Amino acid sequence: MPQLIGIELGTTRVKTGIYDFNGNLLVEKILNYPLYFDKATGTAESKPHDWWNAVKTSLHSAINTLDCIDIRGITVGSHGPSLVVLDKKFNPVCDSILWMDQRAKKEAKFISSKLNKKSNDLAWFVPRVLWLKNNRPEIFNKIKYCIQPLDYINFKLTGELLTTYVSNDIKIWDDKIIDASGLDKNLFPKLIKMGDYLGNTTAETNESTCIPKDTKVIAGTGGVDCMEVIISSGALHPGLICDRGGTSQGVNLCWTSKFNDKRFYEAPHPLASGLFHIGGLMGTTGKSLQWYKELYYGRKKSYDRFFRDAEKSPAGSKKLIFLPYLTGERTPWWDSKARGTFFGLSLDHDRKDVARSILEGTAFGVNHILNLFRSYNVNLQEIRVCGGQAASPLWNQIKADVTGLPVRTNMIIDGATLGLAIIAGKGIGLYHSIPEAAKNIIKINQIYEPNQSNHNLYSSLQDIYESLYPALKDNFKKLANITY
Repeated sequence: MPQLIGIELGTTRVKTGIYDFNGNLLVEKILNYPLYFDKATGTAESKPHDWWNAVKTSLHSAINTLDCIDIRGITVGSHGPSLVVLDKKFNPVCDSILWMDQRAKKEAKFISSKLNKKSNDLAWFVPRVLWLKNNRPEIFNKIKYCIQPLDYINFKLTGELLTTYVSNDIKIWDDKIIDASGLDKNLFPKLIKMGDYLGNTTAETNESTCIPKDTKVIAGTGGVDCMEVIISSGALHPGLICDRGGTSQGVNLCWTSKFNDKRFYEAPHPLASGLFHIGGLMGTTGKSLQWYKELYYGRKKSYDRFFRDAEKSPAGSKKLIFLPYLTGERTPWWDSKARGTFFGLSLDHDRKDVARSILEGTAFGVNHILNLFRSYNVNLQEIRVCGGQAASPLWNQIKADVTGLPVRTNMIIDGATLGLAIIAGKGIGLYHSIPEAAKNIIKINQIYEPNQSNHNLYSSLQDIYESLYPALKDNFKKLANITY
């Protein structure tokens, strides 16, 4: 049967998945590469050559496991907004400045103020270029092209240098941002929209990856990697929630109208005509679990003991409430000074209760965003959970109990490569539309129904959870001003 490939370039690893036309995973390969991160300076960088080497190796390994090779289309996605700068010979001038890098704050504020907008992550692709101009002129003067990580991989596959974007409303940069920055527009290659034909793989690519020459490459998600997972979750109809749970959290709603609420990211839905994509973000949900697990169970230990302990604690963790704000919080507070808090801690609590409270704190945070959706009379139907968190039955059940909504997992829970393969299928004409393809090929694994008794208890605790940040806000600010 003919095959489709999705390549997801993550911050620290590449995932290459090969699917048949019915969305069945034939093979998936995962390879890691270094991330160079310095907390003191806020520097976060990665080497584009490492990405390409990992992509080549993963493709070669995946394709060689197939009995029959009949690849029809490829789509690449990546982390973002991350910056890759090339010289006139298309070689990286320096390491990639990643989405989590904090050095362009002043430049982001400068550009945003000129546009009369609040500084936000989406605008940080261009500010990073401006940062290089202001702080690394020896590097900036060598730059010929500014692109995204997936654009670099697409270039290596096809020899075509283009900048992918999701839709007219969801772009990594536009002319207004470039004008506000004062940068030369010629630094930014021509745009190509998600789902459009980008080019064919080259003979050189065939030699290094085993991908047949002239395989079609379809433009991916333009550094907005949440779109891949939204596709693979099937949350493309009004009232469906995509809960993307990993190190951080993305809560995305498909709805019939905008809220015009600055606490959310809102745009016309790129995949569902006439509908809107509304998103909220949380900063350190899964990271909170990792922090506690490594602190009390050991860095090299598995998470099994953590979840076994958490399951032994009763619903509500004996009235212990955790705010998962370890590096500040995004939606709804957008306050980098906010910090993690255990509220209600007593001598009655043990390690099991603390473990469960971290899972519940994430669920309270998700439900806080859902409650804001509900305040706009949204009729929420179901939560589609995906990412690493969806692998935990306990966490899924807690989310159902806290939110009062059914929580659904799909057969493929970490579906970035599936979402990309679906884009490839649409791009080569296999599928009529992405939503239709998602509906037809995504398979349900399990549905967790809320326990009403637990939901009643959690609703009382939810009220306290949502009141904690306003009560602590001033002290978070005071705490941030104390040096040690």
